[in-house]
Amino acid sequence: MVETDSLSFVLSCCSIPFYISGLIGNVLVIRIVHKTREMHTPTNYLLASMAVSDVFTIIMIAARRFAFSQRVLDENFAHLVCKASPVITTFITIFATVSSITLTVLAVERYNALLKPLRTGLRLSEDNIKKAVALIWVTSVFVSIPNAFSQEFDRNNPVRSGCFGQRDSITNLAWKIHLIVFNALFLIQSLVMVFCYGSLIRGLYFTDTVCPENETTDGERNSEKKKLVITFLLATLGFLIGYVPSVAFNIVVAFQTNAKININLYSHLQNAFEFLFSCSLCLNPLVYAFRSTHFREGFKRVLTTCWKPAPQDDDVH
Repeated sequence: MVETDSLSFVLSCCSIPFYISGLIGNVLVIRIVHKTREMHTPTNYLLASMAVSDVFTIIMIAARRFAFSQRVLDENFAHLVCKASPVITTFITIFATVSSITLTVLAVERYNALLKPLRTGLRLSEDNIKKAVALIWVTSVFVSIPNAFSQEFDRNNPVRSGCFGQRDSITNLAWKIHLIVFNALFLIQSLVMVFCYGSLIRGLYFTDTVCPENETTDGERNSEKKKLVITFLLATLGFLIGYVPSVAFNIVVAFQTNAKININLYSHLQNAFEFLFSCSLCLNPLVYAFRSTHFREGFKRVLTTCWKPAPQDDDVH
């Protein structure tokens, strides 16, 4: 168990820069969208909503990881945190689902805007964006809440760096059903994103049917549209790279009997995949900063304001 705890401690330490940069970056995204009038667009509201979910995800993951650090907690408190782990996991699932649904909505929105410009029924606007964001959060809660009732953790679990419980047959069946439904929905979202971005990439770079290069008018606007597609594609890839391994790992573990599971291997993989997911949460602000002129200027403006020294009043005698 020393080896497992050592790996958990090392990954916890390595995660700190990602937690800090992810928190700062996503908070800046929220502030820029909230404070900048020209950033009040349906797309940016979705990005701000996803930044909120990423902030809470980072807080939850960081709290759980450091709570289980053997070097910080005594055994009794570790057991208490282990019992609370289903609730923490449920919140993480809710926030991750918000991000995945938001990325799917962004993919569909770009697809309709560039490939189906005359189809206005599914287009986001100032009038319906708040309802869309609320629907995303409500749907995420509805899909994820069974997670809290399908887990049951062993109080005497020897694994200190995580919680791997002994479920009874009923709880185990509920957990498997929840995983099947949840991941089926996630698979559908992934297929939708692949179709939308595949069609957009094909139209942008192969068939030249989206924002054609020979178009002489609005050239700068077309260039911004292309950059926006690539920006959302990079954000989607970053999320999928960080999240899919954890999803696949949970599916495999759910259909294994406790007797077949190697606790040490389980802990190593759980720590590694959680670290990978934590790293992916800080990518979106970096992508926005490098790909979007408006966000880059917003970051500079906010950081300059924060670091600018307060004016000193000269004493007049």
